[in-house]
Amino acid sequence: MPTLLNRIAEKVSSTWILLSDTTNFLSRAGLLERYEKELREWRADLARYKRQTSKVQVVRENVVALRRLLRTQGYDLRLGSKDIALEGWRHDDAVAEGFRRVVVGITDNDVVSLAGEANHIDLADALEQHLQAQRRHFACEMHFLWYRWRNQVLVLSGAASETAEQYERLKEYFAGHKELLLRKLSRL
Repeated sequence: MPTLLNRIAEKVSSTWILLSDTTNFLSRAGLLERYEKELREWRADLARYKRQTSKVQVVRENVVALRRLLRTQGYDLRLGSKDIALEGWRHDDAVAEGFRRVVVGITDNDVVSLAGEANHIDLADALEQHLQAQRRHFACEMHFLWYRWRNQVLVLSGAASETAEQYERLKEYFAGHKELLLRKLSRL
């Protein structure tokens, strides 16, 4: 009997996680308000019917169907509960806090990056050479940043090589392109 209860608990738990990841994604993508009623009902059903596997399965199927719909609309849900944030400026002592250097190139429709131990200027040169070697050379605005993962949040901060004007443009871009930035930088 304990095995059956463990399986039921596991099924409910994984459905809660899937629902939570979906809710976080919808919030990050600015779609939460559109699906808030359904999400609230599904959470209530999970709490109410946690020992009825058939009811839990119905909730899971509904969440999976929503995720499938979002994918057909072009959203990338693999990022789940991950998020991205901008946090001011950091200096070279950011390494002691677990930050690493990254150079991010932004175009109208793409984001490229290169992270490493070298200084930001050398990283930018290496990124440009890499793009030229791939015959993907295009005009992009370079941003010199520090990054680190804090729980499931990718934290980006301006570096000394980033001018105040560049950082302001990054903040403007960030506001409308969080999802793209997170998707392109999620492997840092």
